This record gives sequence, C-alpha cells and structure tokens, in this order.
Amino acid sequence: MSSPFFKPPAPVYRKDYIGETIHSNRNGESIDIFVPPRPDVFTKVGGSDAAIIVGNGPTAASKEVQNLLRVNTTKIAESYKLTYACNRAISEPQLFDYYVIKHRAFLARVPYDKRSQVYLPFDIFIDYQADMNLIPYKNYYDAGTTAAYIAAFDGHKRIFLLGFDGDLGGGYRTIYDGQFPYDDGNQVADFSKWMSGLYEVMLTYSDVQFYRLQLDGQTAPEEWKRLPNFKDVTFREAVLLGDF
Repeated sequence: MSSPFFKPPAPVYRKDYIGETIHSNRNGESIDIFVPPRPDVFTKVGGSDAAIIVGNGPTAASKEVQNLLRVNTTKIAESYKLTYACNRAISEPQLFDYYVIKHRAFLARVPYDKRSQVYLPFDIFIDYQADMNLIPYKNYYDAGTTAAYIAAFDGHKRIFLLGFDGDLGGGYRTIYDGQFPYDDGNQVADFSKWMSGLYEVMLTYSDVQFYRLQLDGQTAPEEWKRLPNFKDVTFREAVLLGDF
C-alpha cells in the first residue's frame, strides 16, 4: 500500500484556500481556467466539528446507518453533522449536504436545486463550472475517499465513515451492484487503490479522527489499523462518539 518511508503531503484546509488554476484540453487546444474559492452552501453557525461520509458499501443500507442518518436530520446548530455522499446518491430521495460525482453518467440525475452542492473532478468541472464545484487540488481519489478528503479539507475533526466496507475477500460489493454504471457484483475487484487512497488521506490529516462503522465484522487493512487516528467502531460506539 505504501512504503514505511512514505512522507505524507502537508494537509491543506479550506480556510487557507485561494483558488487554483486548472489545465485541460478542449478540441486540441490547451486551456487554463482560474477557479476561485466557492462560498459555503451550508453555513455552520457554531456547527459540529464532526462530519458523516456515506459510501456505497452494504453497511450504508443497514437499518443502523439509516437510523443514524435520520437522527442527524433532527439535530440543529452544533449537534448537526454535515453529510457528504457519492455518485448515485444524488438520485436518492434521501438528502445530503454535499455530493462527490466522479462519473458523467450521474450528472443527468442532478436536480437543479442540488447543483451548487456537487463537487466534480477538473476534467468534468470545466463543462459545469457555472454552478457546480471543483474538487480542490486532488482529483485522483475515488468518490468515497474524495468525500472524506473534502470533509477534512473543510476543517472537520471527527469523520464518520459509513458504507466503507470494501471487500478484501475478492468480490465486488456495493448497494448499487447491477445498476449502471456499476458492475453486477460478480466481478473480482481490486480495492488496493481505494485502500491506499484513504490511507493517504488519514495519514495526511493526522489531526482528524476517522471512525468507520463496520457491522459485518470485516477487518480493516493492516496499515489503517496502525494509524492512531483510525478506529473501527460499533453502532453503539458511533452513537456515543458522534453524539447522535
């Protein structure tokens, strides 16, 4: 996953972000676009330092996770935790605060009133820059890891990972198996990029505590378990740690 001599990049935060110039190519011509910082869509007045990231693993559909999400919607001010979801979640009736979309197939599903809540990689953002948001700096992570990264970038100090199951047994499992553009669930998937990407995020943001709610007993990758700021938690522990 990573060398023991790997030096993590310095963490970056939204409070210090002044925008960035992205480089791309359209119709054979190189283009440079400066993207300024976006205003917060959801302003936190004395808000929680915790955030919830919803992945697409089977745990995300469990009654325990759905109950945590429901309870969070009833919270106000400092008790409410911003929610970050991924890809196909944009078409779910359940509402989240921010969405990371890494595949153009999902963009047709974005309602007009959610466009300002969407983050895109630079190569897609160029075509939607009028009302969507650029993923700051790092475009190479998968959607779930990107959502965790953005939550840390936004300054959250406790991040709850829900639906981050992976499958170290070799099968591909998501709650969307068989639905375009996901595979049908029978393929052998390589989770190494997902594991190393999330490891890099947690290593970089060492001042952030990452809690993964894991209900099926599947162990985390060994390198994750060696990080002092990562912990697998039970439903009860998540409730207590997150004040749900």
